[in-house]
Amino acid sequence: MLANVLNAVTHQRVLLSPLNWGLGHVTRTIPVIRQLLKQGNEVFICCDEPQERFYRNYFPNLWYIPHSGYPFEFGGKGRWLFDISKQLAALNAFRKQELRTLNQYVNEFNPDLIISDQRFGFRHTSVRSCIISHQLNLPLPLWAKLGNFFNQQQLNQFDEIWVPDLEGSILSGELSQMPSEKVKYIGWLSRFKYPGVTNEFKEFSHLGVVSGPDPYAKQLYDTMISEFSKLESRTVIIAPSKHITGSARQFGNCSIHPNPSPESTEQLFSSSETVVSRSGYSTLMDLTVMQNNALLIPTPGQLEQLYLAKKHVQHEKWKFTTQLNKKNLEGFKNL
Repeated sequence: MLANVLNAVTHQRVLLSPLNWGLGHVTRTIPVIRQLLKQGNEVFICCDEPQERFYRNYFPNLWYIPHSGYPFEFGGKGRWLFDISKQLAALNAFRKQELRTLNQYVNEFNPDLIISDQRFGFRHTSVRSCIISHQLNLPLPLWAKLGNFFNQQQLNQFDEIWVPDLEGSILSGELSQMPSEKVKYIGWLSRFKYPGVTNEFKEFSHLGVVSGPDPYAKQLYDTMISEFSKLESRTVIIAPSKHITGSARQFGNCSIHPNPSPESTEQLFSSSETVVSRSGYSTLMDLTVMQNNALLIPTPGQLEQLYLAKKHVQHEKWKFTTQLNKKNLEGFKNL
């Protein structure tokens, strides 16, 4: 259940936009949108085309406003700080342009509330603006600590900071700890409606969930195909788009599902013994709700995922590895 800060939003016009860094920022806004609609609000989603395709599986009748994503480009070699540092000027320029775009949206749509999921430029000085973020305290090395100052400075530009965790930062740990009266814990945000794995019969031994920005998502998909195809058991992989999977739908005993329906996705989670995925925060929230066993591979060099892997290394249902292979797939319980 989400906290009162969201329960109090009723009969308002809401503009919402998620960051275009993988689909985790999209999936965790789904329960927020559901609750807003349930409480009589009018929701406008500002997003790019891939995000809209995913959202329409859940909300086919909402109004979608074409809104460009931040210009992220990654080399795929695990040098996250280097890749981001090279793009700081372009990202900052986009943030400033987004602030100007919001002036147009406010004039055109007259919103009562603006909700950003980790987009620093999606706010307005004359409209209540809230940001969803668990990244309040970035796990940066000493030489990059200035980045934390900028991050918190931008977060504080919003009227409220909505942390998708419980009081005490149970799941996110030090990532979501920042002394500010603006911080409001709103509970775990999962796209899944019903908690708990309900199917006693497990149709698949492993469910691969492809996530994250390119080219890391494609790298993960290719590795899953290679390793899953070595198993004798039935496996399945879900990916956000055909852009990653191509036209293939079957590799040996492995089935491929690009952009499955919400019902199919939840069914695949409940019908699989072990989920194999990155250790992104939105994935951890989904796993917490669905109570799956999971084999998690932090994205190389992504400090947030490496921190989460270290924090939850003793989790009774999750195991972490840097290398996906047949041995750790088959020996999950012995890792």
